[in-house]
Amino acid sequence: MNDLLASIRARLLAQVDEAYREGTRNYFKEPIEPLGVRSALVKKLAGQVWRQVKPWPKARIWELCRALWETGTMEEGSIATTLAARLEPRLTPEDFEEFEDWLGRYVANWAHCDDLCTHALGRLLLRHKELLPRTDSWAGSENRWLRRASAVALIPLAKSGALPPVFARADALLPDADDLVRKGLGWLLKEAGRNFPDPVSAYLLAHRRDMARVALRIAVEKLPEDLRRQCMARP
Repeated sequence: MNDLLASIRARLLAQVDEAYREGTRNYFKEPIEPLGVRSALVKKLAGQVWRQVKPWPKARIWELCRALWETGTMEEGSIATTLAARLEPRLTPEDFEEFEDWLGRYVANWAHCDDLCTHALGRLLLRHKELLPRTDSWAGSENRWLRRASAVALIPLAKSGALPPVFARADALLPDADDLVRKGLGWLLKEAGRNFPDPVSAYLLAHRRDMARVALRIAVEKLPEDLRRQCMARP
């Protein structure tokens, strides 16, 4: 394990672009610790690591992921979320606690939050809807990443057409004052509206007085033009 971690770090350091590192720092409003490796290279390395650890027991892969998170770097956290996504066929409801722990302990930026939630965690929730009530408390958490995750993790569900839990989660997040959470809410409703514009536009029309404009602007992006204009009109 330690040898693999050292190898991952060495391969990352061999590809550092200092200008890219500074640009990445400036791109995020929240503080992050990037090494400065371009996303495509990180993705390629994650694929190489996956091929090496794929035969491992899942518990050992989770141990590796936690060790990657513990480094605190942007790139190694991204490798952890990629490994989790690759494990999707082997995920079970018991893995929910692992992801919840990551969100509460390690996730500290929207990129890691969204990558984890729209892939491994979101697909787990889609397959095991009995887990959804365990995300209800996230919407009221003091942790902004859990609150954003409470919306973004439901995106695979929204795309499938399971709209009642999506609208219930939207109701819970309407009062949130954090722009990153509001944008997550807008994204959730936008993805629901791609294939189900009528119920989504009806929800937006009913709640546009209470919804932050930034969330509403994102939510209407994939609606037909006539519905988009109706939803964006000042009530």
